[in-house]
Amino acid sequence: MYYKNSGRFSFGGLLIAVATGLAASLILAYAYGRGIISINEVHFAFFATAAFGALIGVATGYGLIWGKVRNDQVGMVTAGAVSAVALYLSWAVWVAFTLQNSNIDADWTVLAQRPGKLWNVICLINQHGTWGLSSGSTTNGWELWVVWLLEAALVIGVAVFSGLGVLSHRPFCESCEVWAKRGAKMVLAAPQNLSQLKLELEANDFRSIESLGPGNKAATHLVAVLDSCERCRQFHTMSLTLVTIGRTKLGKPTVQTKMIMQQLLLGPGHAETLRQISMKVVEAAKLQAPKANATAAGKR
Repeated sequence: MYYKNSGRFSFGGLLIAVATGLAASLILAYAYGRGIISINEVHFAFFATAAFGALIGVATGYGLIWGKVRNDQVGMVTAGAVSAVALYLSWAVWVAFTLQNSNIDADWTVLAQRPGKLWNVICLINQHGTWGLSSGSTTNGWELWVVWLLEAALVIGVAVFSGLGVLSHRPFCESCEVWAKRGAKMVLAAPQNLSQLKLELEANDFRSIESLGPGNKAATHLVAVLDSCERCRQFHTMSLTLVTIGRTKLGKPTVQTKMIMQQLLLGPGHAETLRQISMKVVEAAKLQAPKANATAAGKR
């Protein structure tokens, strides 16, 4: 009923994924290792670390896409391994620039090629500590090891999560050996009963989704997406996401997304029905826009 990756992959495709991830790692590791030294605020450091892992994961994920890897376990291991290498390179960069700030000549490329020497320098830095100097106290010893271990876990964990997210973004047509492309996307009004809507769509009943009408992106709405193989036009999937628009107690807008249905397999006839619904929703939204503008102008 729902699409799942077949588990297939090739050695050549895996090499493409690894090469793509490692190429991005060289750039991102240098930027992260060099820039993290200048970040004194803990929250910003956390954000930078998470962003570093996410970018590594996204780059590796697209490498998996280009290599036509359809195996989640292989994708997870690949993203984890690439992010570990990226983390190692960032350590070499960070150590080199830390030593340079202490007027000690060091080259990160040389340190990266000598893991033993790099480890010895890291242990030496740990004894004296560098993290936490901005607050007037130095974190070193086991506390600093804990900080570094958490950093490693965050980078690798976010990279794996991001890589799998990219890999599962589009379904793969095994008959044509190509990734499906976006066939249609529409914004619908939020239904009163999401569970009932899901059951009806799983039973190939599209009457309820057609009756929803166009949604408003400024309010809670439903996003329906159709992915299709452009070659055979026989492979189609449908996904639904609920976007909830709200406000905090302070009045700040909030946006929350929840996947209601991910890649439900459709036949060609039902896919065409969904395209027609999409066209009707687009036309209805165009007709509603002038009325909304006129109403807003009348209130001024």
